[in-house]
Amino acid sequence: MDMLRSNWFHVLVALAGRPLHGAAIAEDVLDRTQGGLRLWPATLYRALDELVEAGLAEELAESERPEGESRRKRYYRVTPAGRQAVAGEAARLEALARDARARLGEPS
Repeated sequence: MDMLRSNWFHVLVALAGRPLHGAAIAEDVLDRTQGGLRLWPATLYRALDELVEAGLAEELAESERPEGESRRKRYYRVTPAGRQAVAGEAARLEALARDARARLGEPS
């Protein structure tokens, strides 16, 4: 996979730390982007379905979910392929940022 969609990248970064449910993913993304990216439920759950289908994330089995949490909450985690995709996308973005700074005459 050459380039991750922006929404996918942000969702996978949120999941890289620990399994989360949808609302916690959306909150993590909103916090990390300082309010710059709000994943509305339709966008978030479409992205999660696509990530699962692509093998980059997986839904936790009910037995793996945190105790005391509502059964209605769906928890997700990043897969090894998802971690590899995030690392590749991070490297791609870093290279783009270095190039932009160099073209602007700024130190890298």
